[in-house]
Amino acid sequence: MELKDASMSDSGDANKLESLWEHQELIEQLKMELKKVRATGLPTILEESESPHIMDGLKPWKIDENFQHEDCMDELHKFYKSYMEMMRKFDILNYQKMYAMGFLQLKDPFQSTSQQKPSAPTLRSLVSQNLWLFKHKSHGSDPVKKFINELEGDLEVVYVGQTCLSWELLRWQYEKALDLWNSDPDGIHRYNEVAGEFQQFQVLVQRFIEDGPFQGSRIQSYVKSRCVLRNLLQVPVIREDNVKDKKKAWKQDGDEYVITSDMLVDIVEESIQTFWRFVRSDKDSTALPINVHKKNSQLHNPQDLKLLLEVRKILQKKERKLKDVVRSESCILRKFQRSREDDWDQLLYFFAQVDVKLVSRVLNMSKITRDQLVWCRNKLSRISFVNRKIYIDPAFSLFPC
Repeated sequence: MELKDASMSDSGDANKLESLWEHQELIEQLKMELKKVRATGLPTILEESESPHIMDGLKPWKIDENFQHEDCMDELHKFYKSYMEMMRKFDILNYQKMYAMGFLQLKDPFQSTSQQKPSAPTLRSLVSQNLWLFKHKSHGSDPVKKFINELEGDLEVVYVGQTCLSWELLRWQYEKALDLWNSDPDGIHRYNEVAGEFQQFQVLVQRFIEDGPFQGSRIQSYVKSRCVLRNLLQVPVIREDNVKDKKKAWKQDGDEYVITSDMLVDIVEESIQTFWRFVRSDKDSTALPINVHKKNSQLHNPQDLKLLLEVRKILQKKERKLKDVVRSESCILRKFQRSREDDWDQLLYFFAQVDVKLVSRVLNMSKITRDQLVWCRNKLSRISFVNRKIYIDPAFSLFPC
């Protein structure tokens, strides 16, 4: 038994010695490597920081760029989700008011008896009937007229709210498109699908503008079109083509059908110009004098009158300063078209002009809430002027529903 214990003890000591020898060999090897490093004179961390051009070609920087690109895309989808939720709330409000009008339509004594009601009316026919009621019942009894005016005000909120929401996302995505372009100088990423959606956005908005003079009330025309065409004024989200679509694009005559990041910026610019024409075609987007109230306009809380006058005063100051810098709207649009080559400031002038127009449109609504007034004030407070230069604080501010 003692011999067995002695042999086990000897084997344990031998294992310890072998382990020590292995560690000693590793230490000696590390010492040799350190001597080689000192002999060859490899650059230190300080030298790397003093020579950034050496680091530009290293692979870790490309990994960082890919991470930033993915992070930007995640941010786009995050804000787009919030945008879609708010647009959906306004759509629900639109449908509710339309069906309320449809209920009144069923009891309208002035409706022609020869007009037959189908058992299952389509959405288009229901919208048409509601708009007919909207025109004819405004001259009825006071209770009905008051209710119709309330419905009219709610539909105006739908129109103005979705307009402000779409501009907020469109402007914000344009800045992100510039970031994607700057981070993709070789045009690796493809955006064919979303480019087609932006072009569809332009077509629908332009068609609405052209049909406007023949459609009567702008608000009625919009809510009717929005019920039938859900993509009207609906800004698409910037996203890359998936792998399958990318391979398909590459097979079609080389790069002929490929939309790269720089081309995407141009397409978003065209969408912004189309949206600007949409805003300018609204006659109610002109600011009113401070002490003048739109007919039948009302505040949800009479105590908000002071805030309303304050916002109008701020609005007029911003408008005067903008006119001092840019003398005409056509000049603004022309400078916007060449902003990337000339100066970023010109682009900010254009964005400020659109913001001011939309704030004017909100203040001209028939009824305004305190949250909407606060939104207008915050929107204007982000526009500042210093020595004839404009500054806009970046923010993504959704119009309250």
